[in-house]
Amino acid sequence: MADSMMEQATIQDRDLLLRLSLYFDSFDQKVKQGQGWFIFNADGGRARRISHFIERRLDDHQPGVRSFVMPWRDFALSAYVNEVGIPQLEPQLAEPNAAPKLTKEVAFARQVTADVWDRCSSAEVLMLVGLKPSHQHEVHFLDRAIEERYRQRLATILVTPETPQELEADVDSLDPTHMYWDRLFTRMYETSLVAL
Repeated sequence: MADSMMEQATIQDRDLLLRLSLYFDSFDQKVKQGQGWFIFNADGGRARRISHFIERRLDDHQPGVRSFVMPWRDFALSAYVNEVGIPQLEPQLAEPNAAPKLTKEVAFARQVTADVWDRCSSAEVLMLVGLKPSHQHEVHFLDRAIEERYRQRLATILVTPETPQELEADVDSLDPTHMYWDRLFTRMYETSLVAL
């Protein structure tokens, strides 16, 4: 399957898929080192080819390596629920006549986002596909996840449709402190191979 993917790919993708093949040839060592990937300019079909290739190679290492592949849309939704939705509802839960249905729904939302956070922060390999932040809470949640993974030296693979400059501009526009991009790029650059 990997050979047919290589034959159908563009020259740039063939180069990347070859580099990824070499990475997966020594995958156990790379995981122990916490080495991942920061892949730019991967939109639409290119993102699908790359993520499909990586998922197949991750499957080859199951059950030995705990991996978690997540589309950016799901990550962004979890960020919203965790960073915005639940905090907005918490005052209503503190009221004496809080609706039991609301209490149940918030408890469920907390459980789901806690499960997502646990997988994002502890999987040996995390791959986020389609990284394109458009809200401050997404950048904050991403920063926390990358920082936690960096602290534990866990491999992270970020696949984004944007160029480094576009992603930097997006992150900086959402971060009044202008610290998230520097930290994200530094953490990923220290621990990852980069592909444009």
